[in-house]
Amino acid sequence: MSNPYSFLGGCVQSRDVLRTIAQIDQLTAQGSTWSNLFKRDQAQGRWFSFKLEWTATRICTLVQPELTVLATGPDGIVSASIIAGATEETIDATDNGPSRRGPIRDLRVIDGVPYAVGMGRQVYRREAPDQWTRQDDGVVLPRGVIELCGFNAIDGIGERDLHAVGFNGELWQRTDGTWRRHDSPTPRVLHAVAAVREDLAYASGQLGTLLRYDGDRWRAIEHGTDLDDLWGLAWFRGTLYAACDQGLFRLEGDRLAKVDMGLPHAPTCRHLSVGDGVLLSCGPKHIVWTDDGEAWHDITP
Repeated sequence: MSNPYSFLGGCVQSRDVLRTIAQIDQLTAQGSTWSNLFKRDQAQGRWFSFKLEWTATRICTLVQPELTVLATGPDGIVSASIIAGATEETIDATDNGPSRRGPIRDLRVIDGVPYAVGMGRQVYRREAPDQWTRQDDGVVLPRGVIELCGFNAIDGIGERDLHAVGFNGELWQRTDGTWRRHDSPTPRVLHAVAAVREDLAYASGQLGTLLRYDGDRWRAIEHGTDLDDLWGLAWFRGTLYAACDQGLFRLEGDRLAKVDMGLPHAPTCRHLSVGDGVLLSCGPKHIVWTDDGEAWHDITP
């Protein structure tokens, strides 16, 4: 592959603006931690980039009270960009934060509010610029307890109903401010979660693991396909999409069917984002999008 970049994540700001995080392979191999935040202007058909001197892994955008682009990395450093310029925030600089509990693993806007989760079952909410509050009372691993646990992903239909998933197949839900743990049908690591409505959510993870929540309990979906880890999930136009290194799949009944994008090559797929009628797929080496699930467009820089 001639593409010099590897893509670590992305998000849909609007159908006119798409964003992704990339690192230059040659520099990474030499020990560089720098990242590039890419912005795709769809009208111009052009990419613009902004450099960070640290590794960013997740990116999201806010519209209110002003357009803000947030990008964070494992250490909990956050780049916050508005029209006036970019500043840096820290999710939690105390000994109870990522420096002692472990890396931040996900960043997601839920009901217009950014949430970040990470190892030790850390959960944070961004209240205002450079103001992150803990939201993990009753779920965070107590200090001094040695246990491999943590959240890899969070999602919700609103702030009153959040789902967080992660290591050991753990499935947690927060309703009206209280976290509770669900029985899990798998011990495998879960990488992604997609909340659709109160009685429907999905989670995915190691070795093709795919789970469905029906408002009461989680059950495994025997999708009949031999797959690697399912890294990304997205609900788009009434259908669940799942991404793994073998490609992009959609759930048809209880079966995962591979999506034929109609492109001259098979794009790599891993992270998915939906917004403003657009589904964006960010694979290690490709960026593709669709607005109807049928016609796909490769816009890899």
